[in-house]
Amino acid sequence: MKKPRYMEELLKIIFLWLSIMFGIFGILGLIGIMKPKASSMVQDQILLGIIFSLVGMIFIIVSIILRTAVRKKDKLHNELLISGRKIDGVVEKVYLQTYTQYGHQSPYVIMYTFTYGNKTYHHKSYFLWEKPDLMAGDSIMVYVNESGKSTILL
Repeated sequence: MKKPRYMEELLKIIFLWLSIMFGIFGILGLIGIMKPKASSMVQDQILLGIIFSLVGMIFIIVSIILRTAVRKKDKLHNELLISGRKIDGVVEKVYLQTYTQYGHQSPYVIMYTFTYGNKTYHHKSYFLWEKPDLMAGDSIMVYVNESGKSTILL
């Protein structure tokens, strides 16, 4: 399985697995295998199964919304690479995003700046799973469109 390029893609995976687990627990509650504890606010096992199933459905809807957002970002990235204007940018910072992990590995992110149409933009790259050979102050090729959306390609 390929590693996620965006935070939305990582969240999509998390919500997908949560929806599967809550769906399974909901089914187990509906067929009578999973019973509520004495300390539970919900004492009816059918109601418990319905609640778990509804939470699972909400999580799958969130996962679908995040998948749509990822597809839009991928489409924009590809469009920028094909038809975006190439301009020079400057790397502001390269950092390891330690609070985000996938398979016990954290991604790197490049913060870069560029000037387009008399305006200066500060953007971040997608997740990079290999340490980039860039440092603050290095020049980088930026692909930009008329609205200031940008991407880089390493």
